[in-house]
Amino acid sequence: MERNLKMSDIGQHKIPLALQRQIAAAPDDTMFLLLHVDETGPEQFAAIEKAGYAVRHQTSIVPCFAVSGPGHGLRALVNEAWLVRVEEDGAVETM
Repeated sequence: MERNLKMSDIGQHKIPLALQRQIAAAPDDTMFLLLHVDETGPEQFAAIEKAGYAVRHQTSIVPCFAVSGPGHGLRALVNEAWLVRVEEDGAVETM
């Protein structure tokens, strides 16, 4: 398997550079990600699962999928028009 996560120029801006580097260093590692989308529906759900991710949560007020799976799966999703941005999922602290 190719060890570098190659993102197209179109989708590259959707993934922070630090996350791109983390995925490139270990593309098979399980990652916990938030996929911000313009809408949640069966098309998005199916594409996410086909890319190798398990959908852990889905929200519709702020359209987003919390997923887990191999980092290299983003290659299949990065150019989808409905994918707005990707970020690592993690604990959120409030004041």
